[in-house]
Amino acid sequence: MKKERVIILRTEKVQNIRNQFRIILKMWVEDFRTSLRKRGLYFSKRGDLIRARKFQSESSKYDLLEDLSILVCLFCGHRDKDMVFVPKMRQWLCLDCYAEEMYYENLRNELDISELELREFFDRLTSDEGISLSRSGSRCHEYHYSKLILDRMGIAGETQKQFFELCKHYGGYCDCEIFFNVKPRFFED
Repeated sequence: MKKERVIILRTEKVQNIRNQFRIILKMWVEDFRTSLRKRGLYFSKRGDLIRARKFQSESSKYDLLEDLSILVCLFCGHRDKDMVFVPKMRQWLCLDCYAEEMYYENLRNELDISELELREFFDRLTSDEGISLSRSGSRCHEYHYSKLILDRMGIAGETQKQFFELCKHYGGYCDCEIFFNVKPRFFED
């Protein structure tokens, strides 16, 4: 699908039918994957690793297809909620996770830090001024160096607060996690 698509079921009866149908499909997929894995194990025990890998690969394909389907929200794992298809992510999310993603996407769009400033920040964060990233490790202490660098760059306090809120959402709970987890999210496009 190329467009965003929202599927909301309003009546409880129809929601129950949908939920039961999702359970049946999940059980069928699990049964099919188990069958593929058993076949793979059979060939593995007989020494036919090529055929064993083929069945393992097929099983993995079904895992991925289920994760990206409307059967389950990829973020929270709920199977009993209304869903939204997000073309940019190529996946289905429940309405709650979608609302949260939209909040953080808007926060990121409103962030008053240019791409040039972000690149400068990440460069300085890994230098001796920041966590001093090297083969022997790094020095990291919560957001100490990140705050210090942002202050030196003249980034306003409210903007820093929004930036750190985004960092937490992207998995950056300290200076080094900001570099390893957050930097790729800002420059993934």
